[in-house]
Amino acid sequence: MNKNEGRTYGSGWMYHWLVALLRSMNLRAVYVFMGVLVVPWFVLLARGSRPTWRYYRVRRGYGWWQSLRSLYGNYYMFGQTVVDKFAMYAGRHFEIVYHGFEHARDRSADAPSLLLLNAHIGCNEILGYSFRFDKRCNVLVYGGEKAALMAYRKLSFGEMNIRMVPIGTDVSHSDEIVSALECGEYISVFADRFMTSSKVITSQLHGGTVYLARGPFAMAVTRGLEVYMVCTMKEDDGSYSAYLNPLFYDKRLTKAEQRQMLADAYTAELEAMMERYPLQWFNYSDIWREK
Repeated sequence: MNKNEGRTYGSGWMYHWLVALLRSMNLRAVYVFMGVLVVPWFVLLARGSRPTWRYYRVRRGYGWWQSLRSLYGNYYMFGQTVVDKFAMYAGRHFEIVYHGFEHARDRSADAPSLLLLNAHIGCNEILGYSFRFDKRCNVLVYGGEKAALMAYRKLSFGEMNIRMVPIGTDVSHSDEIVSALECGEYISVFADRFMTSSKVITSQLHGGTVYLARGPFAMAVTRGLEVYMVCTMKEDDGSYSAYLNPLFYDKRLTKAEQRQMLADAYTAELEAMMERYPLQWFNYSDIWREK
């Protein structure tokens, strides 16, 4: 399988320029500019266009024209969430409605760790700049990301009790993850992308077999952790809705059965969210195909 990298498009000077621009410019004007001059090029040239087209055409059963419109709408919505992240770096704020976050806020000091599973839908990064966790939340991020963007993230996460833990590079941070678990801290990780074919688990999504990262599910089962699915979705009025929903699995089963039950709960929650927000599937790789 091909290695899935997580680098954001652009360079450091572009990020600084965009942040400066968004301190004063109307966001809707930026959206329109992007939708007219940027999004069409992504539709035509981006590597993610083919698997996203297949998602709408094959998995959702859309017709040719509806699939094309959805592909454009998907990139346009993705572009808006990227602009919104940089607007947050520039000091702007968005209305966010929280659903179920009492699970991560009203916990005793000696309560065990939580595992927060993410997926490449919506914009969970917005949540990191607006919701302060009672315990430190360790967010596993791609370690090969550009330094300028990581600096913006670190500055924005600073007051929210969030620490970034780089993964996916030659440098191992497993000790930091183990230490966080032993201290009862939270771990936040994406489960819908994988690095190697030997570390996957399969499940069903939109009528087909998908390949997920095995590590998060193995971690949860080995440690007996409570697991929640985190999704932060953009609404039509420009606000966001953040969801924290529990994923249940039976700890009386074998370890393999527990991992499978948890993976199936994850994809069921993911499919329900994708049905509600069909234009916000931003994985841009075909997780239905073994590569």
